[in-house]
Amino acid sequence: MASFTQLASKADFDSIVRPATGKSVVVAYWPEDSTSNAVVVALRKQLPASCFKQYGIVDIYCFDAYSLPDLGTELDVSFVPTLMWFIDGVMDAIVWHEGVRIQGESVEKGVSRVVERIKGAEIGESDDDSDW
Repeated sequence: MASFTQLASKADFDSIVRPATGKSVVVAYWPEDSTSNAVVVALRKQLPASCFKQYGIVDIYCFDAYSLPDLGTELDVSFVPTLMWFIDGVMDAIVWHEGVRIQGESVEKGVSRVVERIKGAEIGESDDDSDW
């Protein structure tokens, strides 16, 4: 999680993410877990730091769900890894984890659905307007 800002405590979350103005992305992960690593790779690829300003992103934060179970409980993390995001300190309902994975969907595609929402796409929005 080298390029993400590590949250070391629930107090970090309360003092950094909650009061932030703009969009904050948070990843709850298991250390050394292949799915957690796949989420990180997909997120780095689809949401590089160079585009944060363009989309109003403050930062990407992560926390080890083993080390901070109290934060996971507060955020209602029932599946790890979980990719979530906040706007002005309020969690958006659109998240990604194994429990919301569409059958046959890759981790990268699931992360992409959340990233598109973070970038401002509406739910169900598509570039394909062929039905019209």
